[in-house]
Amino acid sequence: MAAMASVETIKLDPKSAEYRDIAQKFNSKFIVNLKKCELLSIERVRNEALEQRFRDKKKEYEDAYGQVKVVQGWHGTKEDNIASILKNNFDVSANAGRRHRFGPGVSFSSLSSYAYNYCDKNTPEACMLLADVLVSNVVEVAEKKDRRKMLRAPPCLPGSSLRYDTTAKNKERMDVFVKADRDAFMPTHVVRFKRGATPAQAPPRAPAFAQARAPAFAPARNLQR
Repeated sequence: MAAMASVETIKLDPKSAEYRDIAQKFNSKFIVNLKKCELLSIERVRNEALEQRFRDKKKEYEDAYGQVKVVQGWHGTKEDNIASILKNNFDVSANAGRRHRFGPGVSFSSLSSYAYNYCDKNTPEACMLLADVLVSNVVEVAEKKDRRKMLRAPPCLPGSSLRYDTTAKNKERMDVFVKADRDAFMPTHVVRFKRGATPAQAPPRAPAFAQARAPAFAPARNLQR
């Protein structure tokens, strides 16, 4: 029987190493109209049910693909959605009919400034989520704005019946990457902030993925407890 989801959020001390690490990632990727938003708080999320499902999915990826990385990605959403996501995880089915421009599923970004575009817009304060995401094989896909041409599933790996597990706008920068596989991600932190400026029309260019991996995609905390 699956464990019942029990959610605990822990407000981090701004002096702690964990807070400073996430704040650095948030601020270094969050320049909007050349002004930084003011960070208000960071909460660590604990949900044993989601963590167990994530561990199980990680084992599936290791068995299927032979290798898997746990990377961090930003996800912008409205305040009204936060409680449900922390309890039940990001909902692949809820996103299936909407954000298909770079593949079906739930989208994440190496850029907090990109995730900003999907946060509450008409409030002085907003929030976004930082998530752990499993990535084994990434394929770049062209942006599809015509709903009739949007991908229904990631393409298959060359010479294999297995599909790519991650679609992306640019697999080096990972400024937009999408996961269609349930439980291949989980929220780890809620970041609340005050706006410093009106969002720019286009997010800043992300650095190469190989260079950004350490600050933008730091290894997740050890899930073995």
